[in-house]
Amino acid sequence: MPHTLAQLALLMPLVAAGSPAAPPSAVAFGATVEATRAELAKRCDRLDVRALDPAALPIAQESHLQLDCHGFEHAGAARLAEFVFADDALAFVWVLTEAAEEAALRDQLIDAFGDPSHETPEFIAFVDHRVALRRDKPELLYYGAAVAPLYEAWFDAR
Repeated sequence: MPHTLAQLALLMPLVAAGSPAAPPSAVAFGATVEATRAELAKRCDRLDVRALDPAALPIAQESHLQLDCHGFEHAGAARLAEFVFADDALAFVWVLTEAAEEAALRDQLIDAFGDPSHETPEFIAFVDHRVALRRDKPELLYYGAAVAPLYEAWFDAR
């Protein structure tokens, strides 16, 4: 269900807390591009909008947009966060990290969620919480219900 701008604004202080266990806009999955863009404009040093091929995102029928938020405070640092939308609904968020942070981020996620549901050389996933830590490309992934089956199938196949 899409969230209103007012609801999104109430949730953003939770995002700013910066813990990898507190996903950026986790409860705002389904929010529109414009509602998210308006809120992120306050939190980014630079905000870029990219229109991508809908065919590249299996759940997108008409549009595939990405908001790249540079300087987004999360997990203790200013980072690039990529907010990905399918048909004007926030589907998932990638927050780029550094390889040197992997052990600390892994420990923080385990402290918050317990044992991972999946752990491979490519990623550590906590499917009950819709969060993963990529190892092959250092980044955190947060995803909404709309794409949960796709990611969980990917995790299961590894």
